[in-house]
Amino acid sequence: MKKVEHFTIQATIECLSGLRIGGSDNLLQIGGTDLTCIKHPVTLQPYIPGSSLKGKMRSELEKAEGKFSGQDGNEPCDCGGEKCPICRIFGPHKKAQHDLGPSRIIVRDATLVSGGQIETKTENIIDRRVGTALHPRKVERVVSGSTFNLNIGVQVWDLDQNFTYQEQTGGHALFKVVRYGMYLVEKTGLGAGVSKGYGRVAFRNVKVARISLDKFPDEWSEANATLSA
Repeated sequence: MKKVEHFTIQATIECLSGLRIGGSDNLLQIGGTDLTCIKHPVTLQPYIPGSSLKGKMRSELEKAEGKFSGQDGNEPCDCGGEKCPICRIFGPHKKAQHDLGPSRIIVRDATLVSGGQIETKTENIIDRRVGTALHPRKVERVVSGSTFNLNIGVQVWDLDQNFTYQEQTGGHALFKVVRYGMYLVEKTGLGAGVSKGYGRVAFRNVKVARISLDKFPDEWSEANATLSA
């Protein structure tokens, strides 16, 4: 088994509506916010965890491919099939024994580029008998218009040379799966409260690079020469 190529996908994530990805609420304050956004522990700027985007892409792809598992259909796919795009890209869920090799996708945390202000939105439950609001709570969201850096890596192994997806083969097929997952996230949303209008995002200025692993790029050769000296 040998890694032969590496694709990178770089883009800007633009929030088209308020975005909420939950943080840890360790401190309870009277009159404070009930549900906070996740923020960098040092800069206190909001960011999008790579795990959140990766999980959302996997979930949407599983819906599109009909690949949920478990008795209630609520478990990630773990079929481990040679032709399964989910298991090949993300790895078979809870299945240690398989012949697919390591997961192919690397999703970095998306750091803030612009915006990033936090708005506090009040939510409640409506008593349908009398029409009054019950149990109000305060929720943090990153404001619409904020942008974040996206960086995704796709590793291609020699095991992938015969893998096909949507008329593509090999590394291009792997890339197609990931790009389709990004498209599906655009059509649904990211984070909590999507059904209430939260988390609508768009991927702007998408740039793709295909890197062969046969040799170092020129800039790495120069850096290595400097380090060797």
